[in-house]
Amino acid sequence: MWDVGTDKLPLRGLRVIEFCWVWSGPMVGQHLADLGAEVVKVEWYKRYDLYRTRGVERLRGKIPEAIRRESSYSFQSLNRNKIGFAADLKRDEGTEVVKDLIRESDILLENFTVGTLDRLGLDSAELDRLNNKLVVISLSATGRGSSIESLRSYGLMLSALGGYESQITDQNGAFIGSPTFVMSDPNAALFGVYAALAGVLHARETGVGATYECSQVEAVATLMNAPTAEVPAVTEGMFQVSDGNYAAVTLPDGEDAEAFAAWAMQQDMDMVLTTVREKGGVATSVDSLADTATSDVFAGTDVRQAVDHPVSGMREIVATPWLVDGKRPAIRTPAPSLGGDTDDVLRRVLKYSDQQIEALHKSGVIDEA
Repeated sequence: MWDVGTDKLPLRGLRVIEFCWVWSGPMVGQHLADLGAEVVKVEWYKRYDLYRTRGVERLRGKIPEAIRRESSYSFQSLNRNKIGFAADLKRDEGTEVVKDLIRESDILLENFTVGTLDRLGLDSAELDRLNNKLVVISLSATGRGSSIESLRSYGLMLSALGGYESQITDQNGAFIGSPTFVMSDPNAALFGVYAALAGVLHARETGVGATYECSQVEAVATLMNAPTAEVPAVTEGMFQVSDGNYAAVTLPDGEDAEAFAAWAMQQDMDMVLTTVREKGGVATSVDSLADTATSDVFAGTDVRQAVDHPVSGMREIVATPWLVDGKRPAIRTPAPSLGGDTDDVLRRVLKYSDQQIEALHKSGVIDEA
């Protein structure tokens, strides 16, 4: 793993202020944070990232809310290595604090509905006045200027609008439904990362920032132009084996699917996998998420790293998938608790005095009521 004290973190020294929630925007911040950027995640106690309760929805009312909102595995994965900052942007005092933070940042990330930052008093003209070197990355659903720019939506809707889900068909070309793991969010996030890095390079060269707006619908539509290779006819699918589990199989010789399925039902997993591979095909067992903890695919790697979260305790988080000089970057810090680093940011980044910080606490603009 990388030593956080070395220069191996290529984005070390870069500061990002993140106004994002759910998946696409936070994933941009995740990649930048993994590479060493200081990512300050701005939330408020009455309007925090919805992914804080992803997967723990049924625990509402059963455990204290302050614990439930810190317990989501999804949130902890997408927000590792970040810093938590809380401010009430509906109050002038909160907005002024955030403006001070914008002055000290290189990148601003947001994936709100078009116009949200404008309504908060952070329109493009104001951002330019505060910091003309700022690189703004906007990942709205449809992009500014769209006839449906005010649309509030999530991944499945955006995947459908972009045409991606029309490709989810059976062997006869008939539409079979939506994927449970949508493409629009991670796809848009990659566009956001490219724009953020290119924007920072340009700002440092010219001394001038810019706003990069990415429509998530248009980002999905780019997937429709991907070329498809001509492949020979194959037998492929999910085939049940004798113990009730399934193998994902591709046979290059065009073996009859029904005959293979009948045979596989009488064999154990090892026999099915070995036979298929000996014939030159490809086969693997279909594992549940829990099974991946002991899967051979990850054996001998440090892709799963133990992280001690201050509320939920020790958990294994899937780390960044890339290696640098043969080493994987360590998860330096767990996902931030809501507003957990506010005082540190005020003192260390903004150089606020103890008296200023105390006054903000008394006003309630950075504290939960």
